[in-house]
Amino acid sequence: MVAGADGTSSVKWSELPWPEIDSLDRDRTVLLLPTGAIEQHGHHLPVDTDIHDAHELAVRAARASGDGTIVLPPVWWGMSPHHMGYSGTISLRLETFSNLIFDICAAVLHHGFTRVLIVNGHGGNSAILAATAMRMSEELGLFAGTVSYWQLIPRELREIGTSDIGGMGHACEMETSLQLHLRPELVAMANARKDMPKPATSLSGIDFREPGPLVYPLDFRRDSSEGVMGDPTAATPEKGAAIADAVLEKLVQAIGEFRVAPIRKT
Repeated sequence: MVAGADGTSSVKWSELPWPEIDSLDRDRTVLLLPTGAIEQHGHHLPVDTDIHDAHELAVRAARASGDGTIVLPPVWWGMSPHHMGYSGTISLRLETFSNLIFDICAAVLHHGFTRVLIVNGHGGNSAILAATAMRMSEELGLFAGTVSYWQLIPRELREIGTSDIGGMGHACEMETSLQLHLRPELVAMANARKDMPKPATSLSGIDFREPGPLVYPLDFRRDSSEGVMGDPTAATPEKGAAIADAVLEKLVQAIGEFRVAPIRKT
């Protein structure tokens, strides 16, 4: 493996020469595909928060998983029409996003890799990723899974979070804490302001800890005052480190089980 800047072997597909990729075990290698978004995150977080979190957590998990886990180049853009009311957001059409994921996975399948785990960092991508994974299974025979990192740790988020329910929604206690842990130099905490709008129905939720069963399309220009849903003022780097550690433990477990799960051969 090519050594990274810290002297360890690189786990990034983009940093490997093709012979090293060609030498990977086709049956046991798990490819992680980070997905996220370029979208507004209030006045205090950068617009690449979602994809930065997903990519960084995927890289950490690949390193912790040992040989046989490689991180594909991240898909920066996602499904963000509900954020287009604020400058900075770049949203793909549903069909474009789904086809992009499909084509990336079809390409790695062409090279013999059959296990792709999508590590998602943006809630607006979740439904289309699940549908695309099903499509890839049926049309390509690819063993593809998808997980949004916060879905791995609902109990831990309830334990770590100190804000009221509604405080972990978008540019919130969770996302701001993660960014304070991962790259505090880009977080403008002086500009962080709390905004916890009430969900439209009693069966809906705008919180990673209690999302609610009834989902409806949001419009952040309509439904929030500045693009925030939650309480970023409750964020700390210590909470971010605890969240990252909890995700890492569960993601490493998921990778290990995904690596040995029986798959249908085409």
